[in-house]
Amino acid sequence: MHPFWAAMQLTAIGSLAAAAVAADVESGTVELLMVRPVSRLRLLVERAAAVVAASLALNAAATLAVAGGVAVTPALHHAVPLRGVLAAGLAGCAFTLCLAGPALAVSAATRHRAHVIGATIAIGAVGFAVNFIALAWHPAAPLRYLSPFHYYTPGDALAHGTIAWGPLAVLVAVGFAGIAAALPLLLRRDLAP
Repeated sequence: MHPFWAAMQLTAIGSLAAAAVAADVESGTVELLMVRPVSRLRLLVERAAAVVAASLALNAAATLAVAGGVAVTPALHHAVPLRGVLAAGLAGCAFTLCLAGPALAVSAATRHRAHVIGATIAIGAVGFAVNFIALAWHPAAPLRYLSPFHYYTPGDALAHGTIAWGPLAVLVAVGFAGIAAALPLLLRRDLAP
């Protein structure tokens, strides 16, 4: 888990989630979208699908790059099985979904892109810090369950060649819960700028 990779994912998710709803409300273009009979449900589903597709594409590109590096480097290929690379890629997809769901919920609830980007960065930065503190300081150990970084362990997947299904399920559940929360937030809000 390299900090650059986390920052890249947070940047992609934050910017795409901000564009999902909040950017249109902030700029006033949401009124043009709603003039044509486009339901709020359709708007959210299409925008959420775009965020998820971009996240999957980012993870697929990273997984293919790592798999290529492992395949052409004999020492690395001996130490890291390709199924481990695929397991880490699957964990990455679940991790980005875990971040994208809450980001979409914030986008559905707020009027400004900056709020969505800030919330996404806060989830990532606070989650990383909480996990780090929980690992380093025993009295804070129970807090690790609040961080997505506790459940996202690509190093373990690379080393063992398997995916931990329990943590993967937690990440996916949080992502879908965020997306599910976005719908009532969007349905109940005033979209006027």
